[in-house]
Amino acid sequence: MDDLILWGILLTLTALGLWLEHRFRWAARLGSSLIILILAAICANLGLIPQQSPVYDTIYGTITSLAIVWLLLLVNLQDVRRLGRSALLAFGLASFGTLVGALLASVLFHSRFLGDTPRLAGSLAASYIGGSINFVGVGRALNLSDLLFSAATTADNLLTAIWLATTLSLPSLLAHFYPPRDQGEAATVTPLPTTSAIAPLDLAILLSLAVAILVLSTALHQFWPLIPTIVWLTTLSLALAQFKWMRYLRGTGALGMFGLNLFFTVIGAGTHVPSLIPVGLDMIFFATVIVFTHGLVTFGLGTLLKLDVELIALASQAAVGGPTTAVAQATGRHQPQLMGVGITLGLLGYAIANYLGLALAQALGWMGLG
Repeated sequence: MDDLILWGILLTLTALGLWLEHRFRWAARLGSSLIILILAAICANLGLIPQQSPVYDTIYGTITSLAIVWLLLLVNLQDVRRLGRSALLAFGLASFGTLVGALLASVLFHSRFLGDTPRLAGSLAASYIGGSINFVGVGRALNLSDLLFSAATTADNLLTAIWLATTLSLPSLLAHFYPPRDQGEAATVTPLPTTSAIAPLDLAILLSLAVAILVLSTALHQFWPLIPTIVWLTTLSLALAQFKWMRYLRGTGALGMFGLNLFFTVIGAGTHVPSLIPVGLDMIFFATVIVFTHGLVTFGLGTLLKLDVELIALASQAAVGGPTTAVAQATGRHQPQLMGVGITLGLLGYAIANYLGLALAQALGWMGLG
């Protein structure tokens, strides 16, 4: 197939997935990334697009790396300083719970996934501390196969939806175990990206900055090969994001989400559906163990530390689902004063999840689970 035609098909699938997510409630529950993956997998398995192509290499490598840079440029660490101790403690418990869950899942399912166990655990732990950006970043760094990427994406989306429903109901069910306490000050944060127009100058600056960070990260990895490129990419992006003038660039989030969604066309195209079926159920169980353990640790330790149940649920959702579902959590629980807190905690997850996911994968390898 001609490369230009393939680019057109992949971009069309990406646009279709994003449109469906915004148009239909059922699609919004699935999420654009899963929809795009499914559409690409159908096309590939019907022979409409190839399962291997240099186009995929370009998207998987360069474009996805640029998308990760753009999304990390949204993280303003100054916002974290404005959070109360309770919010940071609750998010710390949520992150710790995810790591414990990933460790437990690795022990239980090592015989099923063998050498891929650290890769899966690290990638899903990054997802359930940060979000899809971290899942993709860590998964690529650990060379997670297309098959496992597809299965893990499906399980991830399913568990994220289930956990949102859970955290929306748990505060009411557990309210008598948690005495009302201070939830911390409502944080004033850098808002999530909207549909504001992208100026040509902003686009040019964002492209040049992202390419510069990617080139520098690659060079630093070649100089210090023990440090993965994704670590340099994350660190440099976060450092650049702290400059005040970065707040005035429009389109950062839009570019990042577009690139990230385009990545899932490549994962879908490389998926052989008959091979996916036997892996899928085990992957769902693997993710379920992580999220269930996360919940037990987060709410259990939160009870012992007498944190507010609404704040615990918000921190848990910010970790598992990211800033967007944290906003849905605050809105659904009629806690508008916590919306800013949820966004900030979700972006904090973006900032730390790559480091923690890679560290967990390394630790599991040392423990003989790889």
